[in-house]
Amino acid sequence: MEIGKFKLHRRAFMAFSQFDADEQAQVRDRLLSLGEIPATQWPAALAKRLPGDQLRYLVRVNDSLRAFVQVVEGQQPEVQDIVIQEALDFMARAAAKNGT
Repeated sequence: MEIGKFKLHRRAFMAFSQFDADEQAQVRDRLLSLGEIPATQWPAALAKRLPGDQLRYLVRVNDSLRAFVQVVEGQQPEVQDIVIQEALDFMARAAAKNGT
């Protein structure tokens, strides 16, 4: 599946298909709004580059949804996963508690 200039990895597609129509529209709107802008120029309030050698971004869809997007030069950006912020917060707390 594709949304604008973005392709969706199967994990992202599975998450997307479980959202209600309003959440799906919000994901579509966010991706379409970023589709015409080079990833390196995405607004910091909407997309944060993640550490590492590969260009990966955490894109803020709304108050609770986040999309992980990988950008490879010469290819379509790929939404690798869409997650709920609450789940990210839980994993961060668990990692901090375990010292990892």
